[in-house]
Amino acid sequence: MATILIADTDVVIDFFSGVEPFASTLTNLIEIDGLALTSVTVFELYAGIIGKKRLKQIDDLVSILPIYSLERKGAEIAARIYSDLKKTGQLIGNQDILIAGICINHNISLMTRNISHFSRVPGLKIFSSQ
Repeated sequence: MATILIADTDVVIDFFSGVEPFASTLTNLIEIDGLALTSVTVFELYAGIIGKKRLKQIDDLVSILPIYSLERKGAEIAARIYSDLKKTGQLIGNQDILIAGICINHNISLMTRNISHFSRVPGLKIFSSQ
């Protein structure tokens, strides 16, 4: 089995829209069973949905990929991330903090375009095709 990467919402939207480099990168990862999502990303995708075509894209993708959930340990990690970032005045969005907690808990790198936010999270491994 290939190394797994978790895709952030922004790169999944690029995949759906055919925006490179992530459209090709995600296609390749799907073909080798190397891509996963978090339950938070699934929430964000469905919450931001516009149109039946996009709904089908999300349904199809979610049906074939592993989905990592928050779980207790991930929630504890996310809470520490939140507290630490708040103390330093570097707070990022709650969904991003939850995604980071899930990735750290499972020791899986996050593929994202949102480097400026996620790079504030100590211990989070970030993958970018840029």
